[in-house]
Amino acid sequence: MFVQDFKIIDRPYDEVEAMLRTSIGEHLGAALDSTRAEGERLQLKVCPAGWPAPLAKTVGLHPGPLRAQGDGELLAFSREAQGGASLFPRLDADLEVSPFGTDQTTLALRGRYEPPAGTLGLRADELLLHRLAGPTLRAFLDGVCANLGGHVVQA
Repeated sequence: MFVQDFKIIDRPYDEVEAMLRTSIGEHLGAALDSTRAEGERLQLKVCPAGWPAPLAKTVGLHPGPLRAQGDGELLAFSREAQGGASLFPRLDADLEVSPFGTDQTTLALRGRYEPPAGTLGLRADELLLHRLAGPTLRAFLDGVCANLGGHVVQA
């Protein structure tokens, strides 16, 4: 399954890129509640904004290195549920950061996941997981934008 979203923030690309280069974990982890850094591993609670807290799940976030791609930067990361077997799938995603004019920056998030647990997981994805994946990814991207200090001008 594929999920994606993007935002344009009112902050120059050079500033955003410098912030990400100096502390990826801080800027990604601070995008969500209940974050605590453990070296390059982060643990956090994820749930779409406005959804009941019991639907939140603790996940591990594993960012890769920030690398140049085209005129911007790309950060690959994975996110997976903590605490044993879960219907929450592992998400592999890319955060692409690129200039948008001289004073704005585009942040595009693209992710893919495979529903776990075979047929049961596919059914759970049909009923609930796909409804969580998009809003959860969007909430994460909103948090990243807020943490980078940019006002969202296009969502």
